[in-house]
Amino acid sequence: MKPLQSFNRSSLFTVNEPQQTNENKKRETTRKKEKSKTTTIRCAADTSHRLNEIVTSFNLDSVNELIEILLDNYEASLTTDERREIKTLLEIYRRKSKR
Repeated sequence: MKPLQSFNRSSLFTVNEPQQTNENKKRETTRKKEKSKTTTIRCAADTSHRLNEIVTSFNLDSVNELIEILLDNYEASLTTDERREIKTLLEIYRRKSKR
């Protein structure tokens, strides 16, 4: 007997992707062009499992891609002053890593 409905992974996991602004597209393009050094970040095993689960579920390329998406969304929710502070701190960390 043939099943009434076949399994379709895309019907289980749907994501409403917001329209990307020019700034987000530019940032994404820049990020892809840059070949960054990698680092190891320690986190709890449960957090690691959750990250890997989301990467697998949404067919992302890597945990790094997921973290970039999460950071972009988080930064978009910040006030102008908070974004300015983060931008300043990021420049400090980049200068330190060049030494």
